Amino acid sequence: MPEADKQNKIKLQKEIEILKQQLEQAQTGIENIKKTPQSAFFQAAQQWRTIFDSIPDAICLVDSNCRVLRCNIAMADFIGKPFHQIIGRYCNEINNDETINNVIKKLFQQLQQTITKQTEIIKKGQIYYEITVSPIIIAKEDTTPGGIIIIRDVTLLKKIEEDLKESHTHLRRTLHETVSALATTVEKRDPFTAGHEKRVAILAQSIAFALGMQQEDTEGILLAGMLHDIGKIVVPSEILNKPGELNSYEYSLVKSHPLIGYEILKKVEFPWPVAEAVLQHHERLDGSGYPYGISGQKIIPETKILSVADVFEAMVSHRPYRPAKSIPETIVEIQKYKGTLFDEDVVNACVDLFINKNFIFE
Repeated sequence: MPEADKQNKIKLQKEIEILKQQLEQAQTGIENIKKTPQSAFFQAAQQWRTIFDSIPDAICLVDSNCRVLRCNIAMADFIGKPFHQIIGRYCNEINNDETINNVIKKLFQQLQQTITKQTEIIKKGQIYYEITVSPIIIAKEDTTPGGIIIIRDVTLLKKIEEDLKESHTHLRRTLHETVSALATTVEKRDPFTAGHEKRVAILAQSIAFALGMQQEDTEGILLAGMLHDIGKIVVPSEILNKPGELNSYEYSLVKSHPLIGYEILKKVEFPWPVAEAVLQHHERLDGSGYPYGISGQKIIPETKILSVADVFEAMVSHRPYRPAKSIPETIVEIQKYKGTLFDEDVVNACVDLFINKNFIFE
């Protein structure tokens, strides 16, 4: 054997011996690690993984390119693939549901533009899913955020929400029917003003809409309009139906109806100041009204609307003691008192309804 080959063989044997020694040391090290207590960091990592996998919502961590870095068992089950077919892949590669993919893509784009949490609820068959994407910076050098994607089954919550909406609608309907029944009771005692409450209520709500009030708030004005004369239930019917002029005693009884109406309604827990509006609907801006003669800002906004609607409807309606005025005549009359008896903005909105919006009483 040539001398050079001998030298190479010796060198190779030495290298093999060194590798054997290194392998033995590594094996010894592994055995020692197995025998020693786990580090606090390793224990914390295991605890975190246990907690992460116990969360029922499907969760995954993605980088700024929407590539999956981590996911929990629930996400793997939701997708229907093992971890090794999920980690490192793009979201649209691991999920075959185009609807969910498109929602995640849209939310992720919005997230990177606004750096704020994005949420959307979708329905797949009979199941509702809430998909949320929250921003997270993966590394210090990243200028574009990654995200935490959470997919949650909210079917039960949606069912509860729908049941609550249905119950709320039913309660609202019952409330309106009850109010309508109370208004009808007053009308039965005063046939000359039949329909007055309903017409005032509709006009008042229309004025409220014209002034930019929200639907929820206008509903309170509608109910106050339906109930504003409920206090007349204690006024003798012969006074309510008297064709001639009332004497001072009779007029004092009629003037008590706002206070009586307030006493009837004050314990009803409306979400709007219905009782206060009923109490004040004969008050005037300059303090010349009743029952307390309050003025200006002491009169609530709902009352300012209700009082204009009440007076306008009364003037265009026939009464036993006077004929009805025409709409143009009533407009001229009520404009005389805007800023003094009545709120100027309310009067303008009311007049505009008749002149430009073709409002008519039913």
